[in-house]
Amino acid sequence: MKNKIIVLFSVIFISLSSCSDFLDINQDPNVPTKPEIEKLLPGIIREVGDIFSLRFSGINNVTAVYVHHLTTRESIDAYQVKAGDYAIRTSWDATYVESLADIEVLMSLAEADGDGDGFKDYAAYAGIAKIFKAYVYSQLVDLWGDIPFSEAISDINSPNFNPVFDDDEQIYAALFSLLEEGIADLQDDTSNNFLLPADDDIIYGGSINKWIRFANTVRLKLYNQVRGTALWNESVVTSLLTNKGDSLMAEGGDFWMPYGSSNAPDNRHPGFVSDYEGSQISMYCSPWFYEILNGENARIFNGITDPRIPYYFYNQLSGDDSEAPPEYRNGDFMSIYFGSQGINRDHSARKSATQVGIYPVGGRFDDGRGGSGTPDNATGDAPHRFLSYSDCLFIQAELAHNGVAGDPKALLEEAITKSFEQVDKVVAMTSTTQEVPVLKGSDELSDYVGFVMSEYDSGDNNKKLEIIMTQKWISMFGGNETDCYTDYRRTGYPVLFDANNDVASGGPDGSGVVPTRVDRDYPLSMPYADTELDTNDNAPAQKNITTDGIFWDN
Repeated sequence: MKNKIIVLFSVIFISLSSCSDFLDINQDPNVPTKPEIEKLLPGIIREVGDIFSLRFSGINNVTAVYVHHLTTRESIDAYQVKAGDYAIRTSWDATYVESLADIEVLMSLAEADGDGDGFKDYAAYAGIAKIFKAYVYSQLVDLWGDIPFSEAISDINSPNFNPVFDDDEQIYAALFSLLEEGIADLQDDTSNNFLLPADDDIIYGGSINKWIRFANTVRLKLYNQVRGTALWNESVVTSLLTNKGDSLMAEGGDFWMPYGSSNAPDNRHPGFVSDYEGSQISMYCSPWFYEILNGENARIFNGITDPRIPYYFYNQLSGDDSEAPPEYRNGDFMSIYFGSQGINRDHSARKSATQVGIYPVGGRFDDGRGGSGTPDNATGDAPHRFLSYSDCLFIQAELAHNGVAGDPKALLEEAITKSFEQVDKVVAMTSTTQEVPVLKGSDELSDYVGFVMSEYDSGDNNKKLEIIMTQKWISMFGGNETDCYTDYRRTGYPVLFDANNDVASGGPDGSGVVPTRVDRDYPLSMPYADTELDTNDNAPAQKNITTDGIFWDN
């Protein structure tokens, strides 16, 4: 027995000796001091998705109102966005303090050379981090123009609370280089790559090829936006388009962040939570947008009903009276006008206003039966659409229209067709219990595309561009509304509701002519968050958002 005790003590002593920090009470082995690289990526993607998805008081809600997909009773109505608005403050702060900071941590860990062999330990993660960083910064530039970049998060261990604001055009130039670096990292076959992304990549499941195609598509998108500036590089664009079968986003390569149907923890689409769970409707569907889809706008697509309407909007009304006299009612569609001064604008409409539907946020499909849309009859598990395959096709159509490689008509027709199939794909990702018809291959799709292409054929050069951009605007509803805002400022299309001149009729069943007015010119950029201006010693003076545009705005 004595010998057994001695042997046991010896084993314990040797074990303790081989692990010198076993008794280090200042370090909990269950609380790592360095984040595990594969656990960073899904959180980063979710953070950015939450910031840029359609949701009440989010930056995409602001831009959705400014491109007249939505209207609202909030301060952003009539172009009255302010530096102290919740959407401006939280989007700015969350992007820098959370998303971009976490991306820098991921990039720092991925580029480490832990074994001293001169190569990166996790080159694939480094590539993804750089590509995502470039994408997020491009969105910030498109919204604000000059922003902190070079000094924003220069040292993750020593934060700089007073970063300079860099020139927006110079930032874009750096982003092109960053995207190329990211692609090179993904193609790096010399580094160890001790760990490759897999399930932690909640968008592409670890597909390196899809990340490379996404990066190239972002390059194409940004080059398209800077056409007419010193950054335009037609040879690069032509090369991407010539080799698009191997380089650009392909069908099935949509850059979408999935949401779920759980409410504990809540992983539903933020826009669904905003509109289906709140005590009041917060995102009103634009009558202008609806009338274009319904073939009622005299200027464009007049006389054809878009088959996507019941996927885009859910009408809570079905022949019943609303809670109060409606400002705008068109059949069962009920909403309020942008810039409204009407007497019925602020009436309660929780159980009667039209809600965003299954396609934008995983809400209800409109089967014509009506009834209040709630978390009990919809799930909210639609994805946030950062960048879609159909977007890539619309970009190509615009470039072809401007004489850069390709047949604009053929590309437009393919883009519209794929935007319809995109709706089917979103519906298939939701856990709806409704019977939802498929658009692909339907007579309605064929008739609609034929009508649009006929209108395209009869239009002059400006009309053709208007049709391309308006169809892209229709397709992107509820997705990346910032890109819609960018497209409008670049091209002037689609034509938006003019609250000072267009007649707000109230709809066939509404309250007659509704007075509307805006007292501010169209915002060419977003105001800087007042929190940043108040705390950053190197921040510039607040801009005039109606005159200070982005460098590509011509």
